[in-house]
Amino acid sequence: MRHFFFILAFTGLFLTGACKEEVAPPVDITADLAYFPLELDQPLFYEMDSIVLFNTTAGVVYDTSRLEVRETLVERFETPDGTINYRGERWDRPRAGGDWRFRQTFTVRRSNSAAFRTEDNLTFTKLTFPLRTGKRWDGNVAFDDRREFVVGGEFLDVFFGWDYQYLETAAPVTLTTGLTFNESVLVQQAETDNLIDRRVAYERYAPGVGLVERFLDARHTQCRVCCGNDTGACLDLSWDEKSEKGFIIRQTLVRQ
Repeated sequence: MRHFFFILAFTGLFLTGACKEEVAPPVDITADLAYFPLELDQPLFYEMDSIVLFNTTAGVVYDTSRLEVRETLVERFETPDGTINYRGERWDRPRAGGDWRFRQTFTVRRSNSAAFRTEDNLTFTKLTFPLRTGKRWDGNVAFDDRREFVVGGEFLDVFFGWDYQYLETAAPVTLTTGLTFNESVLVQQAETDNLIDRRVAYERYAPGVGLVERFLDARHTQCRVCCGNDTGACLDLSWDEKSEKGFIIRQTLVRQ
C-alpha cells in the first residue's frame, strides 16, 4: 500500500512537470515604434506660443513669445553599455522671420518597451509599448518630480503629480495648423486643477513623424495678488484672473 501511494505521488509529480505553461505569442510592436522615429537630418518645424508669468509692481504680467521652432536629430552615438542614442538640436526664430537661434541640445532613445527623451538633465519616458488606450505609466520616474524650477523669477514644481496615460490610439486628427493625420496617439501627462494648482499637459504623436502637438499649462496661485489671501473670493475666478506664477506652452507641427 505504501508503495502504491509512492507510485501515485511520483506519477502526479511527473504529470505536473510534463504540463507546459501556455506562453502568449510575442506582440508585434513594429507599427508602434513608428510613432517615435529615429532618423538623422529630418527636421520638423513647429509653431510655438510660449507665455511666462511675471510678478511686477503693477501686478501679474503675461509675457508672450510667438516662435517658429526647428528640431533635428544630428548625431547617432553608442554609450559604454551599448545603448544607441541620438543627439538632437532645437533652434528657433521669431514667427515673423529672422535668423535661427540655437536653443538646446537633447537626446532620444528607444527600446522595445519605451521611448525616452532627455533635455535639461531630465529624462522623460514619452511613450511605452505596446500602445494601448487607457495604459498608464510614470513618465517622470527618472527624476524627483518635486524638484522646483525658476519660472519668471519664481520657483515652481512643474512636474509634481503627473500621471501619464494613453487617451487615444490610432485616432485621426486635424491640427490647428491644418495638417491632417489618419492615425495618432494622444498622451495625457497631467490633469490637475484645484484651488491653487493647475497642471494640464498632453502630447500627440503620429506614425512616421513623431511629436505633432504639445501643450503644457503649469500655473500656481496663493490668492494674494487677486484677492488679498481670501480663498473664498479666489475660488470662482478663472486661472487667467488668479494666477501668480507659471507658464503656458502650445507647440504644433507646421511642416516636415
